[in-house]
Amino acid sequence: MSFGLFFRVIDTEDEGNHGNDDTRCFILSTLASQGRSKVHCVLCEEQLLVFDRYPLVDGTFFLSPRQHAKTCIEVKVEGRTQFLTVVCMGCLEGVCGRAIICRFCNQKWDGSSLVLGTMYSYDIFAAMPCCTERIKCNSCYKPVLHPAQRLNFFSDYSHMVPCPHCRTLDTHFVKPLGFCYTRQLSRSLQMWP
Repeated sequence: MSFGLFFRVIDTEDEGNHGNDDTRCFILSTLASQGRSKVHCVLCEEQLLVFDRYPLVDGTFFLSPRQHAKTCIEVKVEGRTQFLTVVCMGCLEGVCGRAIICRFCNQKWDGSSLVLGTMYSYDIFAAMPCCTERIKCNSCYKPVLHPAQRLNFFSDYSHMVPCPHCRTLDTHFVKPLGFCYTRQLSRSLQMWP
């Protein structure tokens, strides 16, 4: 009999100074300026407490050039408008009917490899394109990349790039969540038959 082990990476205060204090101060000062001590998951809208030490939240923060929900907080980072967004741990791992799947290829989105309690400086949904629909131009709808091509860094998917077909400069890989994803109903929640 074999037993699978489950390991989850959680950012904690004791892991040393890896720029984490700058990230922590950025998040806490942004929330303080808005008078907020709680945030909402962009997917399930669950309310999450924000702590002053790592892990900051029971999920992960990320920055996106797109405001995925009204609860995302507008910030300026390196002169660019970004939106501070959070996804709870349940949605990151797709538990309890919280899984989301691509509307086009039916692949389940999996955020379980992301570090809990910290912040990513790019859109975590754009960084993992699963099919050709996710890499199409927002203007002419032709692929911005060859389907087998991948960008060098996850953060590259959140940057403005020109479409090779129509030359439109946009954050083509950052799509509205409702356009790309739908909820995957768990078998226990589906109606008979």
